[in-house]
Amino acid sequence: MEESHSGRSRLERNRQEELRKSEEQKQDSRQRESVESVVSTGHRYVDEPSHREPQRTVSKQTSTRRLRTGVGAVLRSGNRLVGLALNRMSRRRATKHRQTDEPVRSQASGDRLKKQPVPKKKRRFKRKLLGILFVLLIGVILFSSQPFTFLLIGSDARPGETLRGSRSDSLSVMQFVPLSRTIQLTSIPRDTYTPIACENGKKDKITHAFAYGGEECTSSAVSGLLDQNIDSQIVISFDSFIGLIDEIGGIDLVSTGTFSEQDASGKANQYSFQKGKEYHMDGAMALAYSRHRKTDTDVARANRQSEVIQAVATHLMKPTGWSSIPAANRYMKEEMNLDVSVRQMMAAGLSLALFSKREHFEVEGVSERMNGIFYDFPKEKELNELRAKLDTTFYGTLKND
Repeated sequence: MEESHSGRSRLERNRQEELRKSEEQKQDSRQRESVESVVSTGHRYVDEPSHREPQRTVSKQTSTRRLRTGVGAVLRSGNRLVGLALNRMSRRRATKHRQTDEPVRSQASGDRLKKQPVPKKKRRFKRKLLGILFVLLIGVILFSSQPFTFLLIGSDARPGETLRGSRSDSLSVMQFVPLSRTIQLTSIPRDTYTPIACENGKKDKITHAFAYGGEECTSSAVSGLLDQNIDSQIVISFDSFIGLIDEIGGIDLVSTGTFSEQDASGKANQYSFQKGKEYHMDGAMALAYSRHRKTDTDVARANRQSEVIQAVATHLMKPTGWSSIPAANRYMKEEMNLDVSVRQMMAAGLSLALFSKREHFEVEGVSERMNGIFYDFPKEKELNELRAKLDTTFYGTLKND
Protein backbone atom coordinates (compact mmCIF):
# COMPACT_ATOMS: atom_id res chain seq x y z
CA MET A 1 0.00 0.00 0.00
CA GLU A 2 2.72 2.40 0.98
CA GLU A 3 4.54 1.70 -2.30
CA SER A 4 1.45 2.51 -4.44
CA HIS A 5 0.83 5.65 -2.48
CA SER A 6 4.42 6.74 -3.00
CA GLY A 7 4.16 6.08 -6.74
CA ARG A 8 1.08 8.30 -7.15
CA SER A 9 2.72 11.14 -5.26
CA ARG A 10 5.60 11.04 -7.65
CA LEU A 11 3.34 11.29 -10.65
CA GLU A 12 1.52 14.25 -9.22
CA ARG A 13 4.75 15.97 -8.43
CA ASN A 14 5.95 15.45 -11.99
CA ARG A 15 2.71 16.86 -13.39
CA GLN A 16 2.89 19.89 -11.17
CA GLU A 17 6.48 20.54 -12.23
CA GLU A 18 5.49 20.28 -15.89
CA LEU A 19 2.59 22.67 -15.33
CA ARG A 20 4.86 25.08 -13.53
CA LYS A 21 7.44 24.93 -16.36
CA SER A 22 4.77 25.50 -18.98
CA GLU A 23 3.42 28.50 -17.06
CA GLU A 24 6.94 29.88 -16.76
CA GLN A 25 7.47 29.41 -20.49
CA LYS A 26 4.18 31.18 -21.19
CA GLN A 27 5.17 34.03 -18.95
CA ASP A 28 8.58 34.25 -20.60
CA SER A 29 6.97 34.38 -24.08
CA ARG A 30 4.51 37.02 -22.92
CA GLN A 31 7.32 39.12 -21.54
CA ARG A 32 9.28 38.81 -24.80
CA GLU A 33 6.20 39.88 -26.80
CA SER A 34 5.64 42.88 -24.54
CA VAL A 35 9.29 43.91 -24.92
CA GLU A 36 9.09 43.61 -28.75
CA SER A 37 5.87 45.62 -28.80
CA VAL A 38 7.52 48.39 -26.79
CA VAL A 39 10.52 48.45 -29.11
CA SER A 40 8.34 48.53 -32.25
CA THR A 41 6.23 51.31 -30.77
CA GLY A 42 9.37 53.43 -30.35
CA HIS A 43 10.06 53.17 -34.11
CA ARG A 44 6.66 54.53 -35.21
CA TYR A 45 6.29 57.85 -37.15
CA VAL A 46 6.32 60.77 -34.77
CA ASP A 47 3.02 62.30 -36.05
CA GLU A 48 1.17 58.97 -35.73
CA PRO A 49 -1.50 59.11 -33.03
CA SER A 50 -0.67 57.18 -29.89
CA HIS A 51 -4.14 55.71 -29.51
CA ARG A 52 -3.62 53.40 -32.53
CA GLU A 53 -3.05 49.80 -31.78
CA PRO A 54 0.42 48.36 -32.48
CA GLN A 55 0.92 46.87 -35.97
CA ARG A 56 3.38 44.31 -37.25
CA THR A 57 6.82 45.23 -38.42
CA VAL A 58 6.11 44.26 -42.08
CA SER A 59 2.97 46.42 -42.28
CA LYS A 60 4.84 49.37 -40.76
CA GLN A 61 7.62 49.19 -43.32
CA THR A 62 5.10 49.00 -46.19
CA SER A 63 3.20 52.03 -44.92
CA THR A 64 6.46 53.95 -44.59
CA ARG A 65 7.35 53.23 -48.21
CA ARG A 66 3.88 54.20 -49.42
CA LEU A 67 4.11 57.45 -47.52
CA ARG A 68 7.48 58.34 -49.03
CA THR A 69 6.26 57.46 -52.57
CA GLY A 70 3.15 59.61 -52.19
CA VAL A 71 5.14 62.58 -50.96
CA GLY A 72 7.52 62.30 -53.96
CA ALA A 73 4.60 62.11 -56.38
CA VAL A 74 3.04 65.19 -54.83
CA LEU A 75 6.32 67.08 -55.07
CA ARG A 76 6.82 66.09 -58.70
CA SER A 77 3.28 67.07 -59.69
CA GLY A 78 3.77 70.35 -57.89
CA ASN A 79 6.95 71.05 -59.85
CA ARG A 80 5.15 70.30 -63.14
CA LEU A 81 2.31 72.65 -62.30
CA VAL A 82 4.76 75.40 -61.43
CA GLY A 83 6.65 74.85 -64.71
CA LEU A 84 3.46 74.99 -66.78
CA ALA A 85 2.38 78.17 -65.05
CA LEU A 86 5.75 79.81 -65.73
CA ASN A 87 5.65 78.78 -69.39
CA ARG A 88 2.17 80.24 -69.85
CA MET A 89 3.23 83.49 -68.23
CA SER A 90 6.30 83.75 -70.48
CA ARG A 91 4.22 83.07 -73.60
CA ARG A 92 1.73 85.76 -72.66
CA ARG A 93 4.52 88.25 -72.14
CA ALA A 94 6.14 87.33 -75.51
CA THR A 95 2.80 87.70 -77.34
CA LYS A 96 2.11 90.99 -75.64
CA HIS A 97 5.48 92.51 -76.51
CA ARG A 98 6.05 90.90 -79.93
CA GLN A 99 4.95 93.93 -81.92
CA THR A 100 7.24 96.19 -79.97
CA ASP A 101 10.15 93.73 -80.01
CA GLU A 102 10.25 93.22 -83.82
CA PRO A 103 10.90 96.91 -84.68
CA VAL A 104 13.55 97.00 -82.01
CA ARG A 105 15.24 93.90 -83.47
CA SER A 106 15.07 95.23 -87.03
CA GLN A 107 16.41 98.53 -85.83
CA ALA A 108 19.18 96.76 -84.00
CA SER A 109 20.09 94.71 -87.08
CA GLY A 110 19.99 97.88 -89.17
CA ASP A 111 22.27 99.57 -86.68
CA ARG A 112 24.65 96.64 -86.94
CA LEU A 113 24.70 96.95 -90.72
CA LYS A 114 25.26 100.67 -90.47
CA LYS A 115 28.07 100.11 -88.07
CA GLN A 116 30.02 98.26 -90.79
CA PRO A 117 31.23 101.08 -93.02
CA VAL A 118 32.72 100.40 -96.43
CA PRO A 119 36.28 101.62 -96.76
CA LYS A 120 36.51 105.02 -98.42
CA LYS A 121 39.05 103.79 -100.94
CA LYS A 122 36.71 101.11 -102.24
CA ARG A 123 33.87 103.60 -102.51
CA ARG A 124 35.96 106.03 -104.47
CA PHE A 125 37.22 103.31 -106.78
CA LYS A 126 33.69 102.04 -107.52
CA ARG A 127 32.44 105.55 -108.20
CA LYS A 128 35.31 106.28 -110.54
CA LEU A 129 34.81 102.99 -112.37
CA LEU A 130 31.08 103.59 -112.82
CA GLY A 131 31.76 107.14 -113.98
CA ILE A 132 34.30 105.95 -116.55
CA LEU A 133 31.94 103.26 -117.86
CA PHE A 134 29.10 105.77 -118.12
CA VAL A 135 31.26 108.24 -120.04
CA LEU A 136 32.46 105.48 -122.37
CA LEU A 137 28.89 104.35 -123.02
CA ILE A 138 27.81 107.88 -123.89
CA GLY A 139 30.85 108.27 -126.11
CA VAL A 140 30.12 105.04 -127.99
CA ILE A 141 26.49 106.04 -128.51
CA LEU A 142 27.42 109.50 -129.76
CA PHE A 143 30.21 108.07 -131.90
CA SER A 144 27.99 105.51 -133.62
CA SER A 145 24.75 107.50 -133.77
CA GLN A 146 25.75 109.93 -136.48
CA PRO A 147 24.00 109.41 -139.85
CA PHE A 148 25.85 107.44 -142.49
CA THR A 149 25.17 107.68 -146.23
CA PHE A 150 26.28 104.81 -148.40
CA LEU A 151 26.24 104.57 -152.21
CA LEU A 152 25.72 101.17 -153.81
CA ILE A 153 26.93 101.02 -157.42
CA GLY A 154 26.07 98.01 -159.54
CA SER A 155 28.27 97.69 -162.62
CA ASP A 156 27.02 96.17 -165.86
CA ALA A 157 30.37 94.46 -166.48
CA ARG A 158 29.78 90.85 -167.48
CA PRO A 159 31.61 87.90 -165.89
CA GLY A 160 35.29 88.08 -166.86
CA GLU A 161 35.12 91.75 -167.91
CA THR A 162 36.93 94.57 -166.10
CA LEU A 163 35.16 97.48 -164.45
CA ARG A 164 37.08 100.03 -166.49
CA GLY A 165 34.84 101.52 -169.17
CA SER A 166 31.71 99.84 -167.80
CA ARG A 167 28.60 101.78 -166.75
CA SER A 168 26.55 101.71 -163.60
CA ASP A 169 23.65 99.33 -164.06
CA SER A 170 21.95 100.38 -160.80
CA LEU A 171 22.39 103.18 -158.26
CA SER A 172 21.04 103.08 -154.73
CA VAL A 173 21.71 105.44 -151.83
CA MET A 174 21.32 103.97 -148.35
CA GLN A 175 21.12 106.38 -145.45
CA PHE A 176 21.43 104.99 -141.91
CA VAL A 177 19.96 107.25 -139.19
CA PRO A 178 20.30 105.40 -135.84
CA LEU A 179 18.76 108.09 -133.62
CA SER A 180 15.64 108.10 -135.77
CA ARG A 181 15.73 104.30 -136.18
CA THR A 182 15.39 104.70 -139.92
CA ILE A 183 17.11 103.30 -142.99
CA GLN A 184 16.27 105.23 -146.13
CA LEU A 185 16.82 103.71 -149.56
CA THR A 186 16.74 105.98 -152.58
CA SER A 187 16.93 104.49 -156.07
CA ILE A 188 18.15 106.55 -159.01
CA PRO A 189 17.19 105.48 -162.55
CA ARG A 190 20.25 104.91 -164.69
CA ASP A 191 19.02 107.31 -167.41
CA THR A 192 18.53 110.27 -165.04
CA TYR A 193 19.67 113.49 -166.70
CA THR A 194 21.99 115.37 -164.34
CA PRO A 195 25.30 117.30 -164.29
CA ILE A 196 28.49 115.18 -164.20
CA ALA A 197 31.07 116.90 -161.97
CA CYS A 198 34.09 115.08 -163.42
CA GLU A 199 33.03 116.26 -166.91
CA ASN A 200 33.08 119.94 -165.92
CA GLY A 201 29.42 119.89 -165.01
CA LYS A 202 28.25 118.61 -168.37
CA LYS A 203 24.76 117.09 -168.19
CA ASP A 204 24.40 113.50 -169.24
CA LYS A 205 22.89 110.21 -168.13
CA ILE A 206 24.10 109.44 -164.63
CA THR A 207 25.02 105.91 -165.70
CA HIS A 208 27.83 107.38 -167.86
CA ALA A 209 29.54 108.89 -164.82
CA PHE A 210 31.04 105.52 -163.91
CA ALA A 211 32.52 105.17 -167.40
CA TYR A 212 33.97 108.68 -167.15
CA GLY A 213 35.58 108.49 -163.75
CA GLY A 214 34.61 105.35 -161.84
CA GLU A 215 33.06 105.38 -158.40
CA GLU A 216 34.42 108.83 -157.47
CA CYS A 217 32.80 110.51 -160.42
CA THR A 218 29.55 108.64 -159.81
CA SER A 219 29.58 109.54 -156.12
CA SER A 220 29.98 113.27 -156.85
CA ALA A 221 27.17 113.15 -159.45
CA VAL A 222 24.79 111.49 -156.96
CA SER A 223 25.80 113.94 -154.23
CA GLY A 224 24.98 116.88 -156.47
CA LEU A 225 21.66 115.39 -157.55
CA LEU A 226 20.39 114.67 -154.02
CA ASP A 227 22.25 117.48 -152.26
CA GLN A 228 23.67 114.96 -149.80
CA ASN A 229 27.21 114.07 -148.78
CA ILE A 230 28.16 110.51 -149.71
CA ASP A 231 30.29 109.01 -146.93
CA SER A 232 31.30 105.82 -148.69
CA GLN A 233 30.55 103.71 -151.70
CA ILE A 234 30.86 100.16 -152.90
CA VAL A 235 31.05 98.81 -156.43
CA ILE A 236 29.42 95.48 -157.19
CA SER A 237 30.02 93.55 -160.37
CA PHE A 238 28.45 90.28 -161.38
CA ASP A 239 31.52 88.33 -160.33
CA SER A 240 32.01 90.12 -156.99
CA PHE A 241 28.33 89.84 -156.13
CA ILE A 242 28.34 86.09 -156.72
CA GLY A 243 31.62 85.70 -154.87
CA LEU A 244 30.39 87.60 -151.78
CA ILE A 245 27.23 85.50 -151.39
CA ASP A 246 29.20 82.29 -151.87
CA GLU A 247 31.85 83.51 -149.39
CA ILE A 248 29.33 83.61 -146.55
CA GLY A 249 27.61 80.35 -147.52
CA GLY A 250 24.47 81.74 -149.16
CA ILE A 251 21.49 83.70 -147.85
CA ASP A 252 17.85 82.96 -146.98
CA LEU A 253 15.33 85.26 -148.64
CA VAL A 254 11.58 85.40 -149.27
CA SER A 255 10.71 86.46 -152.79
CA THR A 256 8.60 89.61 -153.12
CA GLY A 257 7.63 88.92 -156.73
CA THR A 258 6.89 86.21 -159.26
CA PHE A 259 9.18 86.21 -162.31
CA SER A 260 11.91 84.36 -164.21
CA GLU A 261 15.40 85.63 -164.90
CA GLN A 262 18.45 84.69 -166.92
CA ASP A 263 21.73 83.66 -165.40
CA ALA A 264 24.99 85.61 -165.42
CA SER A 265 26.00 84.22 -168.83
CA GLY A 266 22.78 85.41 -170.48
CA LYS A 267 20.80 82.15 -170.71
CA ALA A 268 17.12 83.03 -170.37
CA ASN A 269 14.72 81.67 -167.74
CA GLN A 270 17.34 79.90 -165.69
CA TYR A 271 15.82 80.95 -162.35
CA SER A 272 12.16 81.18 -161.35
CA PHE A 273 10.78 82.89 -158.27
CA GLN A 274 7.32 82.81 -156.66
CA LYS A 275 6.01 85.57 -154.44
CA GLY A 276 5.96 84.64 -150.75
CA LYS A 277 8.21 81.59 -151.12
CA GLU A 278 11.47 81.36 -149.20
CA TYR A 279 14.67 80.40 -151.02
CA HIS A 280 18.19 79.60 -149.93
CA MET A 281 20.16 81.44 -152.59
CA ASP A 282 23.73 81.05 -153.67
CA GLY A 283 25.57 83.85 -155.42
CA ALA A 284 24.26 83.23 -158.94
CA MET A 285 20.64 82.89 -157.79
CA ALA A 286 20.84 86.03 -155.64
CA LEU A 287 22.26 87.96 -158.60
CA ALA A 288 19.40 86.86 -160.84
CA TYR A 289 16.88 87.86 -158.18
CA SER A 290 18.36 91.32 -157.57
CA ARG A 291 18.97 92.38 -161.21
CA HIS A 292 15.56 91.56 -162.70
CA ARG A 293 13.67 94.59 -164.03
CA LYS A 294 11.88 93.51 -167.22
CA THR A 295 8.48 92.96 -165.59
CA ASP A 296 8.66 95.86 -163.10
CA THR A 297 10.51 99.14 -162.44
CA ASP A 298 13.88 100.37 -161.25
CA VAL A 299 12.33 101.00 -157.85
CA ALA A 300 11.31 97.34 -157.52
CA ARG A 301 14.79 96.26 -158.56
CA ALA A 302 16.36 98.64 -156.03
CA ASN A 303 14.10 97.19 -153.36
CA ARG A 304 15.22 93.66 -154.22
CA GLN A 305 18.85 94.73 -154.06
CA SER A 306 18.15 96.21 -150.64
CA GLU A 307 16.55 92.93 -149.59
CA VAL A 308 19.68 91.04 -150.63
CA ILE A 309 21.93 93.44 -148.71
CA GLN A 310 19.65 93.12 -145.68
CA ALA A 311 19.81 89.32 -145.95
CA VAL A 312 23.62 89.45 -146.04
CA ALA A 313 23.69 91.68 -142.96
CA THR A 314 21.19 89.45 -141.13
CA HIS A 315 23.26 86.37 -141.91
CA LEU A 316 26.45 87.99 -140.59
CA MET A 317 24.72 89.19 -137.41
CA LYS A 318 23.61 85.67 -136.44
CA PRO A 319 25.95 83.70 -134.14
CA THR A 320 26.37 81.14 -136.92
CA GLY A 321 27.59 83.88 -139.27
CA TRP A 322 30.06 85.61 -136.98
CA SER A 323 32.90 83.48 -138.24
CA SER A 324 32.23 84.76 -141.79
CA ILE A 325 32.58 88.46 -140.92
CA PRO A 326 36.39 88.72 -141.32
CA ALA A 327 36.31 86.93 -144.68
CA ALA A 328 33.37 89.02 -145.94
CA ASN A 329 35.02 92.29 -144.88
CA ARG A 330 38.30 91.31 -146.54
CA TYR A 331 36.49 90.25 -149.73
CA MET A 332 34.52 93.51 -150.00
CA LYS A 333 37.66 95.58 -149.52
CA GLU A 334 39.61 93.67 -152.14
CA GLU A 335 36.93 92.97 -154.74
CA MET A 336 34.40 95.79 -154.23
CA ASN A 337 36.64 98.72 -153.27
CA LEU A 338 34.88 99.05 -149.92
CA ASP A 339 36.13 102.00 -147.90
CA VAL A 340 34.18 102.17 -144.63
CA SER A 341 35.49 103.54 -141.33
CA VAL A 342 34.86 102.02 -137.92
CA ARG A 343 32.34 104.74 -137.06
CA GLN A 344 30.41 104.15 -140.26
CA MET A 345 30.31 100.41 -139.66
CA MET A 346 29.07 101.02 -136.11
CA ALA A 347 26.34 103.37 -137.38
CA ALA A 348 25.15 100.82 -139.93
CA GLY A 349 25.32 98.00 -137.39
CA LEU A 350 23.43 100.03 -134.77
CA SER A 351 20.68 100.85 -137.26
CA LEU A 352 20.30 97.19 -138.20
CA ALA A 353 20.39 96.10 -134.55
CA LEU A 354 17.60 98.53 -133.66
CA PHE A 355 15.33 96.96 -136.31
CA SER A 356 14.95 100.35 -137.95
CA LYS A 357 12.08 100.98 -140.31
CA ARG A 358 12.96 101.12 -143.99
CA GLU A 359 11.70 103.85 -146.25
CA HIS A 360 11.95 103.63 -150.06
CA PHE A 361 12.20 106.64 -152.32
CA GLU A 362 12.85 107.21 -155.99
CA VAL A 363 14.04 110.10 -158.10
CA GLU A 364 10.94 110.68 -160.17
CA GLY A 365 11.36 111.90 -163.72
CA VAL A 366 9.75 112.25 -167.11
CA SER A 367 11.12 110.15 -169.99
CA GLU A 368 11.63 112.26 -173.10
CA ARG A 369 13.67 112.00 -176.24
CA MET A 370 16.41 114.57 -176.82
CA ASN A 371 18.62 114.45 -179.92
CA GLY A 372 17.29 110.99 -180.62
CA ILE A 373 18.19 109.67 -177.14
CA PHE A 374 15.80 108.94 -174.26
CA TYR A 375 16.51 110.64 -170.91
CA ASP A 376 14.74 110.73 -167.56
CA PHE A 377 14.36 114.39 -166.62
CA PRO A 378 13.89 114.79 -162.84
CA LYS A 379 10.78 116.62 -161.62
CA GLU A 380 11.99 119.65 -159.71
CA LYS A 381 9.19 119.75 -157.15
CA GLU A 382 9.41 116.05 -156.29
CA LEU A 383 13.20 116.26 -156.24
CA ASN A 384 13.16 119.11 -153.71
CA GLU A 385 10.73 117.15 -151.52
CA LEU A 386 13.03 114.15 -151.68
CA ARG A 387 16.01 116.28 -150.63
CA ALA A 388 14.04 117.56 -147.65
CA LYS A 389 13.21 113.99 -146.57
CA LEU A 390 16.87 113.03 -146.65
CA ASP A 391 18.04 116.10 -144.75
CA THR A 392 19.23 115.61 -141.17
CA THR A 393 19.71 117.90 -138.19
CA PHE A 394 22.90 118.84 -136.36
CA TYR A 395 22.01 116.26 -133.68
CA GLY A 396 21.87 113.40 -136.19
CA THR A 397 18.12 113.02 -136.60
CA LEU A 398 15.87 113.53 -139.58
CA LYS A 399 14.45 117.05 -139.86
CA ASN A 400 11.06 115.77 -140.96
CA ASP A 401 10.94 113.01 -138.33
